[in-house]
Order: sequence, then C-alpha cells, then structure tokens
Amino acid sequence: MHLYCVDGTNLVRASSGYGGPQFREQEDSDGAWLVAALAEVCLSAGPGVEVELFFDGPHRVWPEGKAGQAANLRVSFTRETEADDLILDRVRSHRWTGGGGVTVVTGDGELGRQAEEEGARWQQVRHGARLENVVHAMEKRFQR
Repeated sequence: MHLYCVDGTNLVRASSGYGGPQFREQEDSDGAWLVAALAEVCLSAGPGVEVELFFDGPHRVWPEGKAGQAANLRVSFTRETEADDLILDRVRSHRWTGGGGVTVVTGDGELGRQAEEEGARWQQVRHGARLENVVHAMEKRFQR
C-alpha cells in the first residue's frame, strides 16, 4: 500500500493566489473540486493506493459525490493544529507500522524536506500550478 499525503490547503492556495472579500468562498470551491477530482482518481487506482487530503482549519461540508465511494480517499481537517504537523505524524505512523511507501504532495519546501528526512518521497508542486495538472501527475504515478 502506498500512501499519498496531500497538503490540500497549500495546493489550493498556491494554485490561485487568493485575495479579496471572496477569499474563503473561492478556497472552499477549489477545495471541493480537489476532493472530487481525487475521488475519481482513487476509484480508478484501486486498493494499492491510499490518499489522505489535509486541509487547515475547521471541518467544511462539501458535496460528497464520488468521494463517499472512494474507500481509499480520506479528507482531514486540522481545526487548531497545522496540517503540516498532521502530515508529518501520518508519515511517521505509516512508516513505523511498515505500511509501505509514502509520498507527500505539497509546494511547501520546509514540509517537503522534513517529509524526506522522515523517509517519504516529496512530490513537489510549483507555486501557481493548476490543480488539474497536480491531480493528473498523481494519477500518472498511481498507474506505475
């Protein structure tokens, strides 16, 4: 089983560069799109891949769609903790239990380097990368 820990807030914010009064609405819209897109990819990836998508802040309710059908997709909200801390904890936990490889998907250089130090791979996402391209790159890795 290969685990992908996806820094959802980082991806969503880095892809669009938010600002203005509709900041939260746009971020939520892009977050919901990311969940739906990853659910589609997870459904076709099969049981050898597990994806955990982390968002900073309180739980938000987005249309479930196929996300509820993808048993290998989990969405986590951090509430008061930072997603980076939860991602690193998940990397350590997965590696400690011998659960297989781990890849952290983020544009946050510090998180990526820390994940590598913990034995994970880092799928680096450049600032301004379109979410569609990130999901497509993940899908290509799933097919290997």
